[in-house]
Amino acid sequence: MIDPFRSSGLNVVSRKRLTDQTAAALRDYILTNRLAVGTRLPAEPSLAQSLGVSRNVLRQAVASLEALGMLRVTQGSGTYVADVADTEVFAQIAAWMGSDDLTEQDYLEVRSIWERGIYELVIDRASPSDLDRLDEVSSAMVNAEDTGKAAALHEEFHDVLLRATGNQFLVTIGTILHNFFWEFGYRRALVRKPPVERLLESHRSIVQLLRTRDPGNIRQMIDLHLSPDDGDERAEEKEGRAT
Repeated sequence: MIDPFRSSGLNVVSRKRLTDQTAAALRDYILTNRLAVGTRLPAEPSLAQSLGVSRNVLRQAVASLEALGMLRVTQGSGTYVADVADTEVFAQIAAWMGSDDLTEQDYLEVRSIWERGIYELVIDRASPSDLDRLDEVSSAMVNAEDTGKAAALHEEFHDVLLRATGNQFLVTIGTILHNFFWEFGYRRALVRKPPVERLLESHRSIVQLLRTRDPGNIRQMIDLHLSPDDGDERAEEKEGRAT
């Protein structure tokens, strides 16, 4: 007798495939909900039930995302959204790139090319509500009570900015590159970071320039966001000499 299931072409479900699907569902959950670094995921029993998989499959999926730097598991505490900048992924890329021959000008030139493309798309595609949201976040950033809150709002600003481009792939790769630029250039102190107060305040000015929809303002936006504040440093030196 012919086995009807065998003749119908049904394939055996692979446990590995189920793990991959679970990992993909978790990844989509993190990206779709724009979960911030440090966000704790639901407890394992609840998460497994929501996904409709066993706890063993869930653990394998979490382990695969942990290896990629998306999740961080703390024994006795839970599973958290990880900061990719703190993973070996960035360290390995930075090691391959090297930094001995890196100049500040080279770094800023690449940043400028990247940001110009983003601003061009935002000027062309952002809705009034997108710009209103950028304005709201930038104002909250300046008035934040502590550096931690300001840093979180800074991340949110750039997330909203990327989403205003209307390009989903750019949203994903842009978040990664933004973190990498910050890690490779500023956290490693390879280039000078703009003063904090000016950096925060500059975002409000950038929004106002975006509202003009004038591509001719892009160079000014890039300078506001990236340029080290040499002018203030020179002014302080002159003031010191005068006294």
